[in-house]
Amino acid sequence: MGKAEERSNLYHQFLGLADQIHRLVSTVRAPGQSEPARWKLSEPEMKTVLHRRDYVLVPGAIPSTDTLREWNAHAAAVLRAAASIDH
Repeated sequence: MGKAEERSNLYHQFLGLADQIHRLVSTVRAPGQSEPARWKLSEPEMKTVLHRRDYVLVPGAIPSTDTLREWNAHAAAVLRAAASIDH
């Protein structure tokens, strides 16, 4: 796999992880529903991932491969932490 292809794959992987986190946050914030205590532990980290997706990523300016690897590792860790809190 070439460097451009790897970077593109990492970019799309990050977007998928961020979408999973967005769905978790959206589920928690249903109208009339109190926020479960378990989400309060990981919510700042979730917001970091969503901030990167919504404000740091700009069209035509994909971050470096190393940055994307770091972001993917962070997002995956956030999802693992949310899953372990849920059980």
